[in-house]
Amino acid sequence: MTQLPAWSYQGTVPFTGDLSVLEAVLHSGRVAAAERGYTAEPQRIETEEAMLSRPDGNPESDLLTAAQAAAAGVEFSPTLLRYRMEWAPEPDGTER
Repeated sequence: MTQLPAWSYQGTVPFTGDLSVLEAVLHSGRVAAAERGYTAEPQRIETEEAMLSRPDGNPESDLLTAAQAAAAGVEFSPTLLRYRMEWAPEPDGTER
């Protein structure tokens, strides 16, 4: 039997107050995990308000959290919600 490693699914959605967008991407994460062989629910789901560090920034790498903005002396104005789902390692159920 082989072991599936710890795995995570993450990204950002617009911070609009409409949680249906977040629900949709969390569902997509569960589907992606199932396609990889994970049978358990995510071990952890975290969300955090964020904003781009510059107007033309990349949502994958140029994000500031409230704490980071305060430390940089920047007014925090969240425009994105960052999410991360984590799955624990588990047996994949196949004999090798």
